[in-house]
Amino acid sequence: MRLLIKLLLILCVSAFSKCEPTVLIIGTGPAGIAAATKLLENSITNITILEAENRIGGRINSVKFGKKFVDVGAEYCHGQKNNIVYELVKDLDVLEPISEVFQPALYYSNGSRLDEAFTEELQAVILGYDSSNFNFNATGISIGELFIKKYNATIIQKYSGDTQKIKILNEALRLAEKVSLMIDGAFSWLDTSTVKHYERSEGHQLLVWKGRGYRTILQVLTKEFPNPEEKLPIDDKIHLNKQVSKIIWSDSEVIVYTLDNTTYAADHVIVTPSVGVLKAHKDTLFSPALPKAKLDAIEAIGIAGVMKIILNFENEWWTKDDVIFTFLWNDEDLHNAAKEFPYAPIKNGISWVSAITIMAKVPGNPGVLVTWVTGEFVPDIEKTPESVLKDGCVYILKKFLGQDYDIRAPNRILKSSWRSNPHFRGTYSYERVGFEKPGVRYQLDLAEPLTNANGKPVVLFAGEASNPIHYSTVHGAIESGFREAERIINLYQNS
Repeated sequence: MRLLIKLLLILCVSAFSKCEPTVLIIGTGPAGIAAATKLLENSITNITILEAENRIGGRINSVKFGKKFVDVGAEYCHGQKNNIVYELVKDLDVLEPISEVFQPALYYSNGSRLDEAFTEELQAVILGYDSSNFNFNATGISIGELFIKKYNATIIQKYSGDTQKIKILNEALRLAEKVSLMIDGAFSWLDTSTVKHYERSEGHQLLVWKGRGYRTILQVLTKEFPNPEEKLPIDDKIHLNKQVSKIIWSDSEVIVYTLDNTTYAADHVIVTPSVGVLKAHKDTLFSPALPKAKLDAIEAIGIAGVMKIILNFENEWWTKDDVIFTFLWNDEDLHNAAKEFPYAPIKNGISWVSAITIMAKVPGNPGVLVTWVTGEFVPDIEKTPESVLKDGCVYILKKFLGQDYDIRAPNRILKSSWRSNPHFRGTYSYERVGFEKPGVRYQLDLAEPLTNANGKPVVLFAGEASNPIHYSTVHGAIESGFREAERIINLYQNS
């Protein structure tokens, strides 16, 4: 009888083992962590997570700086309705608007603050560049081309006869491009399509994390927060410093190789690295090679970079009512900047400091400002010594704000390097001009799994770039991770 019971137990364990698949997840960004936690919560525990960096989080990177955490990567929760990030944390008191009163101060490079009424109108046009007011969605034309056309036909025409304002309005096109690049993440607004499938979540678009950092969402996903005792058993499944070099998939299993010559076998692999990484390795990473539709999707989805320079000041020189400073260059100052601040990088006689678009207070973190840098200078600025970046920021502050504030130098500086980091190769995805095709959704093609001869998905794809309506966001990444985990869960629950 005892022998029979033992045999039955062995058979049960064996049957269970066959029913529970082995899953390998590549990447510990929000998509990878979301996929892993969803699997664990549904009793699929035989998972391994490989991370090329020496930390988890992907393009979420919250760092203690000043008195609180700052986000070197993803920072804002964009909207509330139909936003999985907001839904997960809405009852935890961890989010708040960046400011109850959002009034950016627009400064001209001669040191003057522009007229408030004029500024409000100009900012409404620039900050709302992607709204329905401009009737975007014109196939084969870039956002830059369409914006300039409509801008000239509306705003500039309104001020015809006012020579000074027309001059400023023409100069403000550079600022308009910088703002559009902050939103889209491209290096030029001539590369971004007016055809956008992104769907904005209703509600406040700039919700911040009360000094906790965006890492909070990872803690919520793993159930480390709010109660650490409920944390899912995920830590021992994560292997850091494991860069994948080859994914070989077949009818029976998937074999994954890493640069340190480690080999992993699994029934399913969920690939979550950025589309920038896929662009760099699409021809060598997968065997057999990726199908044409997926290669086309990787080509059509853009990724470039937005950079942050975060500054810590021993004493605040700004006022409690200041929220955001925006910088508008006049033509003369723009071309003189390379002489006044002759430190590289410089392109075609224009200094890198002109790429600084905005400086803003970091809410709840006294003495800390964050600077956004956009455009073609980003790759070079990422590699520029911090001492030069620090001096460049001080130059900008004194030039634009020196008449109204007693500018002091920061005592610490922190910078991002998403574009130059080979494990990311950019910040977030966008839709490229010239690739629009009727009935084709490249994010859906990117998300399509690779299947074996039996139609079983063996290589699955997640990440913000694979989300057809919420690409470029953390909530889009999390949705994609849940999507691929559920694909595996449903496969075994229905078998």
